[in-house]
Amino acid sequence: MELVYYKKLQDELYTTNEIIGKYTGVAVPSINKAIKRNERMLKEFGVLRHGVRKPLAGSSGGRPTKIYKLNEQQATFLITLLDNTPQVKEFKKALVKAFYSMKQELDQAKLNRELNKRANIGLA
Repeated sequence: MELVYYKKLQDELYTTNEIIGKYTGVAVPSINKAIKRNERMLKEFGVLRHGVRKPLAGSSGGRPTKIYKLNEQQATFLITLLDNTPQVKEFKKALVKAFYSMKQELDQAKLNRELNKRANIGLA
């Protein structure tokens, strides 16, 4: 189960409204409403990024879907607004672990990259 993502080593870690909805059992439209209701507060933790996904080719159409990309602080704040059902509590725990683990993984990758740069400079 992948809960946290990043694009490049220097990019900020994030999770999405879809991931939160999927693993908490809360409908994505309800998650989106919570994001919109609390948008000002979420923006206090950074830019509220999003993308748009168009309907799949060959499907019967539909509207594009907005995918929010929430950083660690935004996601943590948002999930505190959800009811503490057993499923939500398990997700909260898993998300905290996933952000922590991914940060460690990224830190190690950055360190390895820096060491490789230094080794390559030494070879020149």
